[in-house]
Amino acid sequence: MTQTTHQHKQDISTPTQVVQIDVGGSVDGVMTRDPIGYGPYDQTWENMVGVSLENVGDEAVIDPWISVDGRCRWRSLEEILAGILTPQMNDAAKARAIWEFARTHRYHSTTGDDEVKDTVKMLNVYGYTLCWDEAYTVSNLWQAAGLKIRRGLPHGHCTTEVYYDDDYHLLDSDEHLLILDRDNQTIASEAQISRDHDLMKRAHTYGILSGESRETSESAASLFCHQGPRSGGRPRVGDHTMSLVLRPGEKLAWGWTENGKYHGFGQAPPRYANGKQHWSVPLTDTRWALSTNNVLVEETGLAAQAEGQIIFEMRSPYVVVGGRMQIELEGSGALSAQRVEDDSWTPIEPSAEPGAEGTTIDLDPLLPAAAVPCYGVRVRVQGNSWVLRKLQIEADLQMAPLSLPTLRLGSNQVTYTDCSEARHMRLRCQWLERNDWTAPPMVEGLAPNAGKPQLTSCVRLGWNPTPEAMDYHVRLGTDEDVDLALSPVFDKLVSRTTSAGQCFWTVPEEGLLNPDTDYYWKVRARSAQGVWGPWSQAAHLRVLAPGIPLQVHLEMNWPERCGRLHWRPNPQGNEPLAYEIHGSDERGFSARRGDYEIYLGNQGGSERQTVPGNLVAVVDADADARGDSDSGSLGHMVIGPQVDLHMQHPFYRVVAVDADGVRSGPSQMVEAPHPFVTTPLPRQIPANEATIIQLHSLRSRGDLRAVSDGPRRYRQAFRDGEQLEFLLDEGPDWIHLDATTGVLTMSPPVQGALGNHTVTLRIRSNQGDADVIGWDVDVQPVSPATEDAI
Repeated sequence: MTQTTHQHKQDISTPTQVVQIDVGGSVDGVMTRDPIGYGPYDQTWENMVGVSLENVGDEAVIDPWISVDGRCRWRSLEEILAGILTPQMNDAAKARAIWEFARTHRYHSTTGDDEVKDTVKMLNVYGYTLCWDEAYTVSNLWQAAGLKIRRGLPHGHCTTEVYYDDDYHLLDSDEHLLILDRDNQTIASEAQISRDHDLMKRAHTYGILSGESRETSESAASLFCHQGPRSGGRPRVGDHTMSLVLRPGEKLAWGWTENGKYHGFGQAPPRYANGKQHWSVPLTDTRWALSTNNVLVEETGLAAQAEGQIIFEMRSPYVVVGGRMQIELEGSGALSAQRVEDDSWTPIEPSAEPGAEGTTIDLDPLLPAAAVPCYGVRVRVQGNSWVLRKLQIEADLQMAPLSLPTLRLGSNQVTYTDCSEARHMRLRCQWLERNDWTAPPMVEGLAPNAGKPQLTSCVRLGWNPTPEAMDYHVRLGTDEDVDLALSPVFDKLVSRTTSAGQCFWTVPEEGLLNPDTDYYWKVRARSAQGVWGPWSQAAHLRVLAPGIPLQVHLEMNWPERCGRLHWRPNPQGNEPLAYEIHGSDERGFSARRGDYEIYLGNQGGSERQTVPGNLVAVVDADADARGDSDSGSLGHMVIGPQVDLHMQHPFYRVVAVDADGVRSGPSQMVEAPHPFVTTPLPRQIPANEATIIQLHSLRSRGDLRAVSDGPRRYRQAFRDGEQLEFLLDEGPDWIHLDATTGVLTMSPPVQGALGNHTVTLRIRSNQGDADVIGWDVDVQPVSPATEDAI
């Protein structure tokens, strides 16, 4: 590996100054970085060595800072939002832009306290959050942008919903959840997901670094269960800013490597960086001290002739995680140190004999990882007859790698700013260059392209092999530049899909792309060394398919105890030739024609089960489905005494099919009443005979849900399935109803049972619902032939 070190030094004398720094070579660090996902990202090489700002003048400088090409200007919430939002954005665009920013500037880890709930601290100091932190950091930004928020209510997880377009929407920047409703445009709310888990099952969860996994999405859906009223907000947490004052001799150094020092109550985070703040304290003036008492300035330093004391303080906008100081102190002065957050002082004894540079004192014991976070230290000298000839304080700082002022390949505009009237600052940048790694060329041969219509919504996106490419990143959206993916489903690393190692990717589910819609997509390649090449030119496609059926609902005819499923054809897309009706006992089921697997949870036994397909009927669009309706609504009888049992379920969806056999996505889920007895009941029965009827009722299997059992969380299993109890509320004593099996036995005797009898049955669910059915049964006399037999 051939690398060369380069440096740029620039003295700064104006409050705003732009410095151009050209970086050569063939790659930079950002080009070797993973896209940011849920877990910690990888980066195969870093070109940055260090950047520092030093006050080499005679006056303190207020808020000196630098940014490279306008990136990472995150010193306050207002400055963060200024870099995310534009005046043209509506509330929906603001909510999405803030979510995109939040999810791509953190990974899943935590400090174990409230530090990373403060958005400014999280972005600049740490760079990671767990869900209960992230729910606040993104909420802080939404609220600062004037958007209304609501606390999410998932199990074992923390989320915040954002309000726009007259509804709340779930945008989870921890698990990278953006779940589209059936129209493939509207971002769903938690309530919609809790009601219909299939919305999340067909999505991609946990970000771009997670594999394309149906089971993972089913598992993620199990956290969203609450279907009741929702309320509650989140307070804005934190008021931190990256305010900084550098006094003469003081320097802030940004670093890109870690030295093992961090703040937090647990293991070290997987990825972080350490920088330094260093102050060579000017001892020619006491004005840089926090406080003094009986201390004089002498030619060789600061001196106390009698009982004297002096305190120096060094504050940082970054959390202080370690430090040291060098001191030359003569006489009987006592030395102590203090964190700025503390009231008490800690005496300090030198651990070694003074060297040529004075005595070095380790401050790390004062700054343990698992403690109240520290943003500054104080040093105190007190006592009789002492002389302080030298004092240098150096603090180790924790820094978020994605916030650092990184130089990239080519020309970089480094902008310096401060808020002082005068300054003499020195900027130093040090970096590496290399030419032995190269980026792959631009990917070519994208197909489909030029708006070519595709006779499927499960479109296969393909491209020509790129020399030296080991992976590809593919993204599809509705804007021509494809800056935003339609959803995380359409932002994939091919190596983490079933197409790994191939030059194509296929949309995993039917109905995720709409007909009559322009979609654009692009690809970039990654080399074996992890270097990303440029994005391809955007390709353009359209889908030829029917639109999903609209206004799907179940109309119940209670007097006849039957139900007809209704829907309207979608004017978007190809004209349907037929409609598939899918029915299931599982809430939130996925429409499938053939056998398929479902995830059963993690509570022992087999975690997966193969279940039969749930296609229960195919109806012709012109005849079978239209029936007697002249309203434009289509329909089909799915519940009732005359309907086959295999068609009768508590949950339904409708899928449109065109003349080419192309199917739409499944409609919204429709729920039938349950329990609900579907068995025909006799109006007449013979005397002196046993009439035996097995009662059938609609009953829900429930859905996959996670619960807690004391400290054990995420216990996933199918829950809220209905257990039915069959009860005879009213009827003669010759009727027996088995409460468990639902077997109804009617054995009227010849004597005293002839004629009309009132019967009332109650089918009660353990979920609190019930079906009550009453009818009159007429007992007929025994026929003469039967009497002779008796």
